[in-house]
Formats: sequence, structure tokens, C-alpha cells
Amino acid sequence: MKYEDRRSPEYVNGIIDLLIEDSRWIKAQKETEMECRLHQEMQLLARKVKANARFEHSKENIAKLLRLNRRLYELQDECAKTAFNMYKDLTALMEQGKAYYKTFCIESKIIYESEEDWEGEVAGLYDSYDRGNRFEVHIRDAPEKVPAEYKELNAWHEELSWNIECLELPEFKNEYICFAMHKFFADGCYSLEDAMRMKLEDFYVHTEIYI
Repeated sequence: MKYEDRRSPEYVNGIIDLLIEDSRWIKAQKETEMECRLHQEMQLLARKVKANARFEHSKENIAKLLRLNRRLYELQDECAKTAFNMYKDLTALMEQGKAYYKTFCIESKIIYESEEDWEGEVAGLYDSYDRGNRFEVHIRDAPEKVPAEYKELNAWHEELSWNIECLELPEFKNEYICFAMHKFFADGCYSLEDAMRMKLEDFYVHTEIYI
């Protein structure tokens, strides 16, 4: 092919079209990212299983877990109350003709955030905890059933005690374990050993509105 032909708009556009259609590189990148994420999740799971197995069932440690459970239950309730009150505010604005609030979603969740530097085997994995499951409450502009009061948002969470999986401890037999506790320590990446390092004040409610 002549040099002039390689500079023609037809040739250049043909190359561009081929590049756009060739999704092999994008697929390869996605697969690599998925493999890395899966590997990291397996690391966190393995670490959690190991840490839970050596958790010391002392009176002090169990008492700390129960204090944490009470704190998370309070925040779980706060999530629902905040989302419900914001829902009422936004629907009231819609009734006043504020059309730009026609579609919205409120997301209220419990966040754990600490300035403490966790050393040892946690190092390098701590940042991944952001992907761990958290307790969340969602409410939209057009739910199937408009809640009469905020307690309805958490009604199904509170139908049973969530002392299951890694929280199925003998000491919890007669205790109520909230769903938020389950989300952090059963569904999430945190171990019971991690709970011993956590401060109650480092858990808080974060709410976002999507318009």
C-alpha cells in the first residue's frame, strides 16, 4: 500500500472502525480486574475464617460484641428514620410543584471509618473493606407501598435475631443480634477479632439522595 493511501480518510476511518469493534482488549482488561477482585475477596475471606477461628470467647470480648451490637442497632434505626424523614420532605416539595424532585432515591447506610492504622496481617487488605457489605436502607419516590412510619422500613430486618453464621455463638443464644451486625461481620469482610479493635464512635450514618 502506498504512503498516500495510508493517509486517506477511508483508510484512517477503516482503522478507527476496526479499533472500535475490536473488544478483545477491553474484555481482557475486565477479566483481569474480575480475577484480581475475586482473588482479593478470597484473601479477605480466608483471613476472616482464620481470625474467627482463634477468637477468644472471654467475657470482655463478648461484652464488647454486645456493645457493638447495641450501637449498630441504634444506627440501623437512625438509617430508617433519616431516610423516612427525607422522603417526607421531598414528597412535600413535589406536592408544592417542585418538578425537579419528580424522581429520587434516598440511600441511608452505616459506615465504619477509622483513622487508626491497622498493622500486621490486615496491612494491604484494609482498603478493600470498603467493598464489604454494610447495612443500608433505600426508599424511592414511587415505592410499592408508602410506609406509614419509619419503623416499617426495617420491619423485616427485625423479624428475627441474626445470630447466625459466624455470629452463632453460644453466648448469643438468648441475645437479640441486629441485622446491621450481621451485615458487617457475617456478610462483610470484618472478623470478630476486628470487632475488638473497632471503636463505637467510628460507626456513623451516611445518607445520599439521587435525583
